[in-house]
Amino acid sequence: MPLLSNKYFKWLQADSPRGDVEKYPVIDGNGETPVEGVYIAGDLTGVPLLKFAAENGKKLIDHIWTDPGFQKQRIQKADPEVIDVIIVGAGPAGISAGIEAMKYNMHVLILESAQKFNTVKNFPKGKPIFAEPADLKQESALLISDGTKESLLTELSNQTDNYSIPILEGIMVDKITKRSSYLEINTEGKVFKALRVILAIGKSGNSRMLNVPGENLPKVFNRLFDPADASSQNVLVVGGGDSALETAIATAAYANRVTISYRKLEFSRPKEGNLIKLNSLVAEGKIRILLGSTVKEIKENSVILVGKSGDTTEIDNTMVLSMIGKELPLELFKRSNIRMEGDLSFYHKLQFVLLVLFAGVLYFGKSSQAFSQYFYNGKAQSFGEAFGQLWKSDFWIRLISLPGLILSDVFSNRVSMYNATEYVNALLAWLCFIVIIFVGIYVLGKFARETIKNFSFGWRTFKYSYFGAVGIFFVIVFFGDKYYGVEVLSKPPVFWYGCLYSVTIVIFGVRRIVVKSTKYITLQTLSLMLIQVFPLFLLPEIIFPYLGKAGAFGASDGFIMTQVFPNGSYWRTYGLVLAWPLNLGNLYNGHITAFWLIFSLLQSFIIIPLMVYKWGKGAYCGWICSCGALAETLGDEYRTLAPHGARAKKMENIGQWVLAVAFIITAVKLISVLNDVNIPLLNQKFSYTADFLQKIYYFSIDVIFSGVLGVGVYFFLSGRVWCRFGCPLAALMHIYARFSKYRIFSEKKKCISCNICTKVCHMGIDVMNYANKGIPMNDVECVRCSACIVSCPTQVLTFGSLPQMDTANTLTRRMRIEPVNKSDWRSGL
Repeated sequence: MPLLSNKYFKWLQADSPRGDVEKYPVIDGNGETPVEGVYIAGDLTGVPLLKFAAENGKKLIDHIWTDPGFQKQRIQKADPEVIDVIIVGAGPAGISAGIEAMKYNMHVLILESAQKFNTVKNFPKGKPIFAEPADLKQESALLISDGTKESLLTELSNQTDNYSIPILEGIMVDKITKRSSYLEINTEGKVFKALRVILAIGKSGNSRMLNVPGENLPKVFNRLFDPADASSQNVLVVGGGDSALETAIATAAYANRVTISYRKLEFSRPKEGNLIKLNSLVAEGKIRILLGSTVKEIKENSVILVGKSGDTTEIDNTMVLSMIGKELPLELFKRSNIRMEGDLSFYHKLQFVLLVLFAGVLYFGKSSQAFSQYFYNGKAQSFGEAFGQLWKSDFWIRLISLPGLILSDVFSNRVSMYNATEYVNALLAWLCFIVIIFVGIYVLGKFARETIKNFSFGWRTFKYSYFGAVGIFFVIVFFGDKYYGVEVLSKPPVFWYGCLYSVTIVIFGVRRIVVKSTKYITLQTLSLMLIQVFPLFLLPEIIFPYLGKAGAFGASDGFIMTQVFPNGSYWRTYGLVLAWPLNLGNLYNGHITAFWLIFSLLQSFIIIPLMVYKWGKGAYCGWICSCGALAETLGDEYRTLAPHGARAKKMENIGQWVLAVAFIITAVKLISVLNDVNIPLLNQKFSYTADFLQKIYYFSIDVIFSGVLGVGVYFFLSGRVWCRFGCPLAALMHIYARFSKYRIFSEKKKCISCNICTKVCHMGIDVMNYANKGIPMNDVECVRCSACIVSCPTQVLTFGSLPQMDTANTLTRRMRIEPVNKSDWRSGL
């Protein structure tokens, strides 16, 4: 069984790459970190291009200059030692920002730990410079053009000679501290003050270590200054990135022999030009490549390598160039309270706990009549009377003693196997409620101390105010109806839940359209908003009930009222959009009607497969589904929190097991229906079994996974957690997607390996790996959100379809697919 499932999962995921994303400092759309007034520029934003670095530095200064808060501080500052802007790092981003600041007559200072343009100066001699992207219109005063290291340094020097930019070299910044009206920058010898700080230091941390014996030998280097230094040497280059390949290519002209050792089985990120040169030198016998190998030990005259199978190889060697990258200056960020992507402070972890607990009270509490009977007996006449109970000591006494009251019922035999879950849910709801009180007090207190004192009205303020208002309103609606029998405007909680869900999608959908105003995103978001508001709220909650009461659907024993809306269950219209097995209610709640059985079969096994075949799984998940609607609107800001890597990819198989359970439960339920037509071999036990299994499924999948966890982790692991790991309908469509013609195509030559496309994918797809190789992306998880396409700084990616089905993705390795024209809406732009 495990062997069979492993083969199935391998086929399903089609050997999808499982690369992770490098973590960078958390910044908002303007480049500002969580430390107010501290900005990130250049390489630290994740885009490793000189052109972008220069443009980024300019735009940051433009933003700071137009910030009313900065202008107010600038006018009011009384301390002459407080500098307007301090820039840390004198690379292209820092120098560009400095020039722009001088144009605005700002008081600016640049602090550099080494020397101006130090990173460029440390490039190998003769290193080729590619001024990508070629079509980027440069607005900064620092222009970057194609050439070599030497020509670039000459250009940069000539362009900066006209500006007397104040630069202090040899100054290492140790810590940045937020004070009441300024930022304090601590260095080894002096303390500086500034209104704003721009960190333009790049990935200037320590070089990554091999951590093997002999790494400290004099022949080991982590940087190539001059390829001629490799003359007559037996060189080993360790690494598989562009820096490693360029080092091997440069030294091959001088070395006796060059060997490349890379731990993976293929280069995943090479530039097209580097790969062509490398292959040519390999063919000439000047470079040897040992893929799937790692360094085990470095000796005086040799190096021992270990292969994937564990076999060792010892090669002659007199020079080792370890080109495996640099580590980010994490200690500086940590000391300065600059949070890294994916890192959660204790405060943020408590917020996560609070969300889970709040969801737990709602979901466990609504499932338990036992929970309500301990607080209030009878029906309140108004909300004032209902919530007046909160001020009575009797309420709190009952709350604290609830576990004891439940135990009393247990010992008095009032608890049986039929109502045991009621009491279990009551205890869970009680436990969540008690912990919420204590955690909530701490979180609200910290929020008041740190947030309210720095209050300024904007999107963030509106967002959290909205969350608070919705939470308070829903608590009133939920507890008022559940425990005191009063309703807001005579509507039950389910009505208000649908209403608030729809309003949330509309509000955050409008914001998504405004912030990311591409043609594709506009059409997609409008589709999600309209489908949620009309067929999933207005029709079942307002329009259909009104029409039904007016007799618009015929007699109560007619086809529509007995087949489509049996017993007036207008909520079944959800099934028109939410297909089986996502919408199990049409099969389990009440009897199964012929209409919904046939419609569900057509929808799930004919209509959706055709959609997926032509447009991919995202045609449903990204344009129709209500879960996807919330993920693409409310969850849009949190997409970079999605887990990536091999472990997350393996967890995606959970959905397939959930789908298998849904198939079993549905089969048992359908068999139980046959009992109604008096088939002798079947009896009522099938019906009991089906109902029992369905309750377990509902509790574990609908309540725990998609409910409690789905709501609780939304702002910490992205909004697609449920869609990606647990949704049975998505799991079914994954199977269909293996036969789909839909792909995301890439122009390999334009890919700069910045990994932004992977980073913004809230389905955890390693998009960059496909783009680097020029292979159309065929991962079944894709929901057509267009984030990777829109976010790509060099416009590498486009939507499209293969000319024919290609389940193994082999056809596209042999043929060239012309990308969609950038003016076409399918490009997502």
